[in-house]
Amino acid sequence: MEKHYLFISDRPLPRKALSDAFGEVGSSLIFFDNLTGELVGEEELFPQLEAAIGPIHEDLGANFSMLSAHKDDGFSRKLLHEAPTHFPNQLVHESDAIFKETSYGDYSSLPFLSAMFGEVKREVMLTAVEYLRCGLNASLASRSLFIHRNTFNYRLDSFIAATGLDIRDYHNALLLEIYLQWGRTSF
Repeated sequence: MEKHYLFISDRPLPRKALSDAFGEVGSSLIFFDNLTGELVGEEELFPQLEAAIGPIHEDLGANFSMLSAHKDDGFSRKLLHEAPTHFPNQLVHESDAIFKETSYGDYSSLPFLSAMFGEVKREVMLTAVEYLRCGLNASLASRSLFIHRNTFNYRLDSFIAATGLDIRDYHNALLLEIYLQWGRTSF
């Protein structure tokens, strides 16, 4: 599954050095400005990138944080800019950043989550919620909903298309769980 590894530094980034360091591991490296950018690659890159953060921090003499996101949008950029405060010199998932925010009483991510999930059709949302409640087990969720497995798959695919969030990935599923818990939404 493709991931967007957004990064931020508190000092200007040496583009050549980062291009050399990341050029071989990701499918594309983009610099948004002198302090931020993105590496697009597979989720299997996470451990490799996580191990590279320390040496990059030492080489740059700067704080360098990364955020693993399901897409590059306003929400992930918001979390990226908050990451150095809570996670200096670390690679974290969006859900980690949101958990940290809420632990400090900051619920500023909830409108983003509400926008992501708020327009999903009720039966599609119920399917996604039951999938979570069944431990990401599609067979169990389809039986629990009394629907055919193909119907379940169709609805899950509809959820993914509507939100851009593949909840078959644990960290993406956590975003829905956070929304359900903190958004005071019941299904």
